[in-house]
Parts: sequence; structure tokens; C-alpha cells
Amino acid sequence: MLKSFQILGCSGGVPTQDRGVSSLIISTADFDIMIDCGEGTYLNWQRQGCKWKHLHYIFITHLHPDHCGGLIPLLFYRKLYGITNPLTLVGPPDLESFVLQGFRLFNTSIKQEIRWINIEETPRGNLKSGIAFQAEEMVHKIPCWGYRISDSEKNIVFVTDTLPNENAVKLAENADVLIHEATFTHDNRVKAREHYHSTQLQAMEIADKAKVQRLILTHFSQRIKDSELNEWQWNGQPCVVFNKRQIL
Repeated sequence: MLKSFQILGCSGGVPTQDRGVSSLIISTADFDIMIDCGEGTYLNWQRQGCKWKHLHYIFITHLHPDHCGGLIPLLFYRKLYGITNPLTLVGPPDLESFVLQGFRLFNTSIKQEIRWINIEETPRGNLKSGIAFQAEEMVHKIPCWGYRISDSEKNIVFVTDTLPNENAVKLAENADVLIHEATFTHDNRVKAREHYHSTQLQAMEIADKAKVQRLILTHFSQRIKDSELNEWQWNGQPCVVFNKRQIL
């Protein structure tokens, strides 16, 4: 059963002193799912009191550094702590070679029970305890996927690093929560298109079309100040929660 979610990093591109880069934790009654693992995710994850024994799945949207730069370090720390429970990594076709080659170049062995799911070959499936996943490819500079995590009653969708597109609407249809990137403000929509990103108003349009219950925005340019983000609302609710845990 899905219980809560918490954004561990909401900065797009580069971390700041106050905002880590992309990562999300979804907690079920039995285990945690991480989506994206940018630089510094381990420290933010640890700071929030997360536990190794609960982390059973890591999904990666795409292989840009602000979304996967913390993954190999996280796995290395896991090795140092002697964590033995199985871990499943889900993501782009090159994810497995990225991790394994990284360990080879660091001249260290991985020696962990890791299972791999190539999302291009397996765009939907079942996790443990009745939790399911679904993926749709987004529109970015490199192959990138959005994810929908569901139980029998609730679902949460994570979409980042993409131009607005119909796959995002399809993935988020009737979702309880849509977490969508808003790298640029709408007055910078031309720049957003040039960089294959979305604005806050475009994300809101996706939420409207998909008829979601709640919209949360993330992946912000460091040029957007917290004071501006705190003013963003959709359907009368705040759109930005930073790293505050949210109950589903």
C-alpha cells in the first residue's frame, strides 16, 4: 500500500546550497522506492531518516548527471555498510552498463544482489506487495521515461525533463498525485523548448488534461526564488512542497 512521498531534491541541472538535485522517495507499507538519484541524494536521504533495509527499488528516469550522478556512490556506500537485501534497479537500456562500468573504473567490485529491469523492454510490471509500475517515454535530449507507481487504490506519477507531450497526459490520467518538472517559468517558455523542458503553466495544463487530484512541481532552475515558488498554486492548492513529506 502506498503511504507517502518525499522529494529529496528539486533543483534542475545543478544543486544549490538549499536544493539538492533530482530524487524522490515513495514509501509503501513494506518498503521504499527511490526515483532518480542525483548528486548528494545519499546525504538528503540519510538526513530524512531513511533506512537501507527499506530501500528495495531505484528507478532512474534518464542518464543525465543531475538524475543519476549519486547512484554509483549510493551503491558504493551500500557495499561498505554490508547491506545484503536484494535491490532492483529500473531504468534506461544503458543503466546496467553505466553502473557496472563505473564500478570497474573505480577498481572496486559491486558484490551486491542487484536485479535489473530495462524499462524499454519492460515498460510495465509488478513490484512486491501489490505495487505496480508503468512507464512512458518522454521528449528530452536523450531517452527519458516518466513513471507511474500504483497500488489497488492510489497512484503517483513522476515526470521530469521533458517537453509537454501526450505520453505525460496518458501516464498521469486520473492520478492521485502528479509530480512534474517546471524547470522554467512560463515567460521563459522559448528557452524551455530549446532545452527540452517544461514551464509551470505547461505542467498545470498537463495536470488539467489528465484530471489529476493533486499537482506537485519540481526540478526548478536556480534562478527561480523560493518566494516565487511559494506563490504557485493549482486548483487552490500549493504546487511546491520542497522536501516536506506528503501523506498519500
